[in-house]
Amino acid sequence: MKNIVYFDLETQKSAEEVGGWDNISRMGMSVGVIYSTADGAYHIYSEKQVSDLIKALQRADLVVTTSMALQEAK
Repeated sequence: MKNIVYFDLETQKSAEEVGGWDNISRMGMSVGVIYSTADGAYHIYSEKQVSDLIKALQRADLVVTTSMALQEAK
């Protein structure tokens, strides 16, 4: 079974608050949430757990997101 991961990220500040999308690194992570089809569960990550979130995304066969920042970062 493929591991499809549905991903959403909320930031501490908006693009407007940090001077635009060119300053995305200043936005800060509030919370990251994934749903993994591999285990059928939601997983919630705080900013301190960002490395665990990245690992979970890397293990995915496919990541589905509506986050414009991630789509533009390609």
